Amino acid sequence: MSRKKLFILITLLIGVCMVIGGCSSQKPAKPMPGTPKETANLVETEAGKVEGVNKATALVADRTIYVGLELKDNYSEQQSTSIVQSVMDRTAYLEPGFNIGVTSDANTVGKIKDVAMGFSQGNPLSNYSNEIMHIDQGIKLKKAAIDPQVGPTGIH
Repeated sequence: MSRKKLFILITLLIGVCMVIGGCSSQKPAKPMPGTPKETANLVETEAGKVEGVNKATALVADRTIYVGLELKDNYSEQQSTSIVQSVMDRTAYLEPGFNIGVTSDANTVGKIKDVAMGFSQGNPLSNYSNEIMHIDQGIKLKKAAIDPQVGPTGIH
């Protein structure tokens, strides 16, 4: 056998081994999580689909999503709570790894808007730690993140 044929044969064998060995040992890449801005935009879009919501503003702070809702009409407290709960359920379905807080309280919604606007203008969230603490305290309906390994961690 000539050297040229032997070289080609060895090259082909090495190539086949690399393809077979490489394909079986590679793990599929995990999808990259969205940026806070992308996550907020997705939540705002989905919340806007809920009947009764005029406008939604979402703020992503670490592993928590705060959603402020402007409702279309003056609903009763029971109706407002139902709308807020629907938005929370949709958000939890979309982003199960996040803690979620949803409100239609005008004061708290205003704070969410202010922080979200500042963050979108490039200010770091650390500048808004006091505001985020007040937002968290002003939200009545919250849902803890769901760990897929364990299940729901609690609702309060």
